[in-house]
Amino acid sequence: MTKAHNDAVREQFRIQATTFTDEGFAARGLDWILEQLAPSADAQVLDVAAGAAHLGRALAPHVNHVCALDLTREMLEQGQRLAAAAGLRNVTFTLADAAELPYLDDQFDLVVCRLALHQVADPAAMVREMVRVTRPGGRIGVTDMIADEDSELAEETNRLERLRDPSHNRTLSLTEVHAFLETAGASVASTAVRDHDLDLTDWLTRSETPAPVRAQIRKRLEEELAGGTATGLRPARGDDQAISFTHAWATVTGTPRD
Repeated sequence: MTKAHNDAVREQFRIQATTFTDEGFAARGLDWILEQLAPSADAQVLDVAAGAAHLGRALAPHVNHVCALDLTREMLEQGQRLAAAAGLRNVTFTLADAAELPYLDDQFDLVVCRLALHQVADPAAMVREMVRVTRPGGRIGVTDMIADEDSELAEETNRLERLRDPSHNRTLSLTEVHAFLETAGASVASTAVRDHDLDLTDWLTRSETPAPVRAQIRKRLEEELAGGTATGLRPARGDDQAISFTHAWATVTGTPRD
């Protein structure tokens, strides 16, 4: 199961890698996340399931060193290109699984992830590993989309997300994110939530979703706009009749318990 899911993730993000530029959706929310993390200048940072390391590269000018780790080689190569173009010399890139971090216990001051928990096969294992490699007195920062607390509504949201991207595992509720941190041995220190609007056509194009599936997703959102049951994506139609929808993001910080 995990191997098959990891293979699906690699395939999907091999396709998407070149779309992860420093503009548009891929770079969204970085300033907001940095405000929540408030990193110290001497911090050793690990960016887990980093993709093209948008968060790690945003942190790099404010910290001592960043290690960006991801499962997909093409995403790391994209991150390396962007880091080199920006003249960042304190970011290194590692190919590895977020559920089996190749680091010692208590190794980093700040361990973060951005838009990753919903993608990995075993988010609980990933959070456990993040807590394990965080030093006493250090911090963990988790930023991800969050699903509605209503399980049926959350399942419909996840069904549509998986249609669009078969490597999507499950968007968690905020309660679940908190529980994963607590179970892994961390105390929740802060929580911030904000909305991000997305254009439906752009969202479907980036993942190269097949045309029949695009039509199925669009139809479901149009049904909600016409008064049908909710999807959890809160669709809206603009003056130009284009459909947009909303992802809720949360940034949750935690500290390892003694």
